[in-house]
Amino acid sequence: MKNIIHRKTLREQVADAVRKKILHHELEPGMRITESDLCSEFGVSHGPIREALRQLEQEGLVEYTRNVGCSVRNLSLNDIIEALLIRGTYELTAARACNGNISDNALQEMSDVLESMKQIDDSDYTESIINDNEFHKILIREAHMPYLVNAWDALDFATFFSFYRQKDDCSTVAGKQYGVHKKLYDIYLTKDCQAICDTIYTHYHASIAKMLSDNHMSENDFPFSFDILKP
Repeated sequence: MKNIIHRKTLREQVADAVRKKILHHELEPGMRITESDLCSEFGVSHGPIREALRQLEQEGLVEYTRNVGCSVRNLSLNDIIEALLIRGTYELTAARACNGNISDNALQEMSDVLESMKQIDDSDYTESIINDNEFHKILIREAHMPYLVNAWDALDFATFFSFYRQKDDCSTVAGKQYGVHKKLYDIYLTKDCQAICDTIYTHYHASIAKMLSDNHMSENDFPFSFDILKP
């Protein structure tokens, strides 16, 4: 794995700090976020704060409302489950588009992300989310379908809020990342399209089933069918 030094800009550092405040429930869904408060807290000017909030808006974590300003996005469990189902179908589409023939370069990239998952501090939830999204996006890129990539990016918030809604401690969830994604990687190595699709289904179904169980809900509580995810 390459040793890369990441030098984060002030905007990125502020965005990271706000993400962590949301994950740690210091900023709750619907809570207003003001530039002035963040400037005072972080000791930086309005420019980087404004840029960071715009980045988080693009990621779907905060939203701007007329006459209200910026606030933490308030997503229902219905919203999160819908996004996860759609993301699962996108991955199935990508696997079929490349017929399971995932390139060696892509597999190496996945291996690098797995190494990051193995080495990361379990308490660093934001890095866990970044690794999770990056691992899955590598498969999406293998489809060589730009519209699919854009559609995938539009649902980046799904991973973040899945962590946020977990009943387990976030460090417990982060600690399981390597093993869960190593199973996906091992199947990708086979380049067996049907086996890959079956494993993608199992991966998403397990995550959604856990979320439903934690919230004492079932598929019947939703206005849409979960069958769209079947391989």
